[in-house]
Amino acid sequence: MDEQAGPGDAWSQFVQAVFEVNSRINQAGEGIAGPLGQSSARWHVLGRAFRPQTVAAMAADMGHARQSVQRITDALERDGLIAYRPHPTDRRTQLVELTAPGRAVLEEIYQRQLAWSAGVTEQLGESTLRTLAMSLRDVSRTLSDPRS
Repeated sequence: MDEQAGPGDAWSQFVQAVFEVNSRINQAGEGIAGPLGQSSARWHVLGRAFRPQTVAAMAADMGHARQSVQRITDALERDGLIAYRPHPTDRRTQLVELTAPGRAVLEEIYQRQLAWSAGVTEQLGESTLRTLAMSLRDVSRTLSDPRS
């Protein structure tokens, strides 16, 4: 194994490429959301709150610790972008939902994201992006299989 490049097997190279893409997307997210006073992490939570759900469900979907998502939702609530409301079937927890200002911020971020992603789509091509998306979903299904 070359210590500079890391392992050369196909799986390791795939994972390294996914990490690189994830990093680039997060950097782009900071550039997209930053001018609106948001971070990429806050954008992720706002996007999850589009459909009311618990902090625990958001954290599980995002692959983050509940406490880190809770910290962000609390900050978004202080800023008036989300609100907590009682869960209809579980009195021990609350649902997180967007407020009207939160929807407006999310819509503005989405419009900025569309403008940014148009350039990426132009460079890579829509067909390539759709193929990559299908391939990543295949990997996700494989990793979700308990036999993996």
